[in-house]
Amino acid sequence: MAELFLGGKVDPATHERTGDEVRIGTDNFTTHGVIVGMTGSGKTGLGVVLIEEVLAAGLPALLIDPKGDLTNLCLTFPELRPADFRPWIDEAQATAAGLSPDDFAAQQADTWTKGLAGWGFGGAN
Repeated sequence: MAELFLGGKVDPATHERTGDEVRIGTDNFTTHGVIVGMTGSGKTGLGVVLIEEVLAAGLPALLIDPKGDLTNLCLTFPELRPADFRPWIDEAQATAAGLSPDDFAAQQADTWTKGLAGWGFGGAN
């Protein structure tokens, strides 16, 4: 049985992170699943995290994505290196930010690294 890391708990009263992790064992899975919720409630975010963890655990998954929300999963940069981001950098956007494309890629890698780390993602989960 693998244990999948889904993120961190948030205190409902303060809306602050508690520092506790949310994990689910794959023995709790069935052959099908669905995530439901109101617009903006985090369905896609939860789905992406869950799918990433399932794939990292080596479990098979069939994804049907009519809106195209999950296509970015094909862009995996597990080490979040600037060189991984560089081919996807819009040079005009880098120039507008006053940075070279390489520096802009480094900035994006740093932003993603810090953002994921803030929620407990990164390294070995």
